[in-house]
Amino acid sequence: MGYDMVVQGAPADEEHTYLRRNIWGMGPTRQALVDLGMAFLSEMPAFPDDSHLSRKTDFNEDGEPVTEQAKRFVEAIERTLADHGAGDAEYLGGIPLHKFGSNDGWHVTDKECTEALAAYDTSIQHGDKHPEAFDDDVIPFLKTAARYEGFRVY
Repeated sequence: MGYDMVVQGAPADEEHTYLRRNIWGMGPTRQALVDLGMAFLSEMPAFPDDSHLSRKTDFNEDGEPVTEQAKRFVEAIERTLADHGAGDAEYLGGIPLHKFGSNDGWHVTDKECTEALAAYDTSIQHGDKHPEAFDDDVIPFLKTAARYEGFRVY
């Protein structure tokens, strides 16, 4: 078990489109993101209720929604997975930490990646060291994700 992160919208020949952390490696990576101001604590949003849907009638064999009700539900799920996690609070830059709390397909947006990279650059310029937990793959991965449509956490 672990976390597989995949850049969205990148061409097949693009480099640095996949990042993996096992369950023990994600904790230090999350902590380093927070320590450098690249991520912020956030509450995991509630997922929309699906009890009113039927797998047999609302979705086809491939799991695609076929009814308007199912389509609205899938759209609500996508909004939840991309939710920035700030609620009514003032907008916070960076990546909401709840997106690394499970491997449900959270969408870390390109804007969140760009903000995290800006925080990393500022932190390094102020004398912080590159975190060991980032190894040599986190920053190149975030740079690629920032150029495209962000990434998903599975």
